[in-house]
Amino acid sequence: MTRNVFEGLTAVDVDGQVVPALAESWDVSEDGLTYTFHLQPDVVFHDGTELTADDVVWSIADAISPESKLARKNDLAVITDISAPDDETVQLTLSRRSQSLTFNLAGLTVVQEGDSELGPDNGTGPYRFVEWVQGDHLTIERFDDYWGEQAKNPGVTFRFFDDPTALNNALLVGDLDLVIAENSPDQLVQFEDDPRFTITEGSSTTKQLWAFNDRVAPFSDVRVRQALYKAIDRDALLEAVWDGYGQVIGSMVPPTDPWFVDQADVHAYDPAAARDLLAQAGVTNLTIPVDYIPDDTTETIVQLLRSDLADVGVTLTPNPIDDATWYQKVYTDHDFQTTLMGHVNPRDVVWYANPDFYWGYDNPQVQEWVAQADQAATEEEQVELLRRVNETIGQEAASAWLYLDPQIRVAKAEISGFPVDQVTESFYVADIVRED
Repeated sequence: MTRNVFEGLTAVDVDGQVVPALAESWDVSEDGLTYTFHLQPDVVFHDGTELTADDVVWSIADAISPESKLARKNDLAVITDISAPDDETVQLTLSRRSQSLTFNLAGLTVVQEGDSELGPDNGTGPYRFVEWVQGDHLTIERFDDYWGEQAKNPGVTFRFFDDPTALNNALLVGDLDLVIAENSPDQLVQFEDDPRFTITEGSSTTKQLWAFNDRVAPFSDVRVRQALYKAIDRDALLEAVWDGYGQVIGSMVPPTDPWFVDQADVHAYDPAAARDLLAQAGVTNLTIPVDYIPDDTTETIVQLLRSDLADVGVTLTPNPIDDATWYQKVYTDHDFQTTLMGHVNPRDVVWYANPDFYWGYDNPQVQEWVAQADQAATEEEQVELLRRVNETIGQEAASAWLYLDPQIRVAKAEISGFPVDQVTESFYVADIVRED
């Protein structure tokens, strides 16, 4: 629904860039503490009501209120005051500079004043809501009175599948036009030599991690973390899981982020070096449990990790658990030693500046750089500081980043205009067309 049905002041486009949305433009004061947003003219909600600055003020205030359930509410805690000088202008006052403000605002949808339930008629996007059947489908249709460029297709139905075989069969028989995300290379064989279909491989933001609890021994010793990382043959692991697709990574930053620095080789596979580091740390006969939510991919990863670690004298003990247990045991209580988890959020390298996050990485220099990056006077300064963060957590093996999932989509040959990369949490469909 985000960006398709509901919009924010800003949006993040398919290239990961912040672009105007309901705000036609904005001005920033010299001290960086006041943002003045000028709203697009002639915007109406899907029920025909005109958008005013009061709607924006209410939406932001509601999103950052103590009662708000917005997942990334803390990202907007820098806002101290919201006002509407007139019906076309919204002004935000900040407690400090924030280079990330316009990016973070893209995840905050604007609705009519008082609509805390996100009523389906209260969007302003290029599509209006038609129908949602939980677990089955969601249908949206083009909104003819949209303030901006009209959607290039009349409407879209998203269908939801638990079974990948059923999903791909639906594409094969013509019931679907596009599969947004394939989760296994095995599913691609039936499409590879078929001219009726197009396969695209893009970059995602899904990082597969073997995360250590850095606050407890032996993982509090950087040499142990580095040793365990060097013990993993990530190229072989990626080949086993994705059969040539995807990308080995050495830090939390995907290549679509502005502060990406390729660190895949910083702790390249080197069992001899791993043994030396463990010896330097005085660690012998190490047994490590790993908590994980079992599926075909994680079971494959666990078995390969067990084999690689055994080669350097480390025993990995699998502990499969369900989602609810993982959330309580690992994420909330931090009662774990290591865990496997995929992280899909964009621009989440900054989480390594939070020592209270579940992996417990505590580096005051990284924390200072992240704080400085958001308060930087220019985007160039922000990028340089976050590059340092990227390089430091990679060098210190704050976690063991295994690989970046590929973003594989399969479409009918006549379908085009869909984004190849997945760099935001939304899937924008207004540019998708069917060639006759």
